Amino acid sequence: MAETDTGVAAGGLGKIIGDAVIAFNHANVMYPLVTAKQTVKGAITVQFPDYTKIASSSVDAVADGADQSSVTSITTAARSATISEHVIRADVTDLAVMGNAEDLTGNVGRILGNAVAAKLDDDLVELGKTFSQTECGAGSSLALSHIFGAMRQLRAASAPFPYNLVLSPKQVWGSKGIIGLLHNSALDTAGSSTTDTATARPLGLMGAKGEEAMANGMVGSIAGFNVYWSDQIDEDVSSGGDAAGFAFSKGAIGLGVGANGLFRIESERNASFRSTEYVATGFWGEVEIKDAFGVYILSDVS
Repeated sequence: MAETDTGVAAGGLGKIIGDAVIAFNHANVMYPLVTAKQTVKGAITVQFPDYTKIASSSVDAVADGADQSSVTSITTAARSATISEHVIRADVTDLAVMGNAEDLTGNVGRILGNAVAAKLDDDLVELGKTFSQTECGAGSSLALSHIFGAMRQLRAASAPFPYNLVLSPKQVWGSKGIIGLLHNSALDTAGSSTTDTATARPLGLMGAKGEEAMANGMVGSIAGFNVYWSDQIDEDVSSGGDAAGFAFSKGAIGLGVGANGLFRIESERNASFRSTEYVATGFWGEVEIKDAFGVYILSDVS
C-alpha cells in the first residue's frame, strides 16, 4: 500500500516553508464544450438522440390543390453513454499531518480533484480520434488550409455554431504549431539598388491575429473557431510524433453525468494505521453523438 507518510511527505517536515508548489493539470477544458446530461436516480445510462439530416431533395413542388403523397420519416439514432466510476485514492498518516507546517490534508483534496478533472478531459479528447472526417494527417505539418478545411466540413454537415478547435500544446506553441503560422521568421529586405544593404526585420506578423499571438502568446479564435488547448491530448500518436487535435460542434460529443453529480471527494478514518483515506471519484460516461459534427486534425509536432 502506497501511504503518504513521513517518508514521502518530507517536503514540509520540521521546517519553515513557503507556499506549496503543486503541479496541477490544465483541466476542465472539455466539459463546457460538449453536450452534457445528468442521469436520474435508478439509471446509469444517458441516451442522446441523433437526428438524421433531411435533404432538400425530399421537398417536392406540388401543384395547387394536389395531395402530397410522399411521406418523409423523421429518423433518429440513440447514442448511449453509460456512467462508470473513475477513482483515485491517497492515504495520509497522522504523523505526516502533524509534522507538516503545510496544509497537507487540504492540498490532498485539491490534487485528487484536479486529477479526476484531468481524467475527464482525457476521456473526452480521446473521442476526437474517432471522427471519420480528417484534416492534415500523420507526418504532415499543420497549415491554415487545414483549419479552413475543418470549417468547410463542419459547415457542409450543417453543424450548429459555435465551433471549437482543441489542440495539444505543441499544436499551439510548437515549432509546427498554430502560433508559428501567424508570423514569419526574421526577414531581410533590400532596396532596388545593388549597392543597398539588406535591413534586418525581426518578425513579420500576419495581421491582427499575428499581433494577438505575439502580445498574448495565444489566439482566442481563428478562422471561425474558438481555440482551446489540452495537455491530455496525445502528442505521440502510434509513436509517430503526431498530435491528435480536433475541431467540433457541441452536438458531436455527449457526456453523461452521474445522478449524484460529476465527482465527489470522501475521507475515511483508518485508526489501526493511524491514517486517513481520501478517495476522489468521478461519475461519467462519454459517447460520440454525431460523427459529421467533428473533424480529426492529426498533425506532425516532432
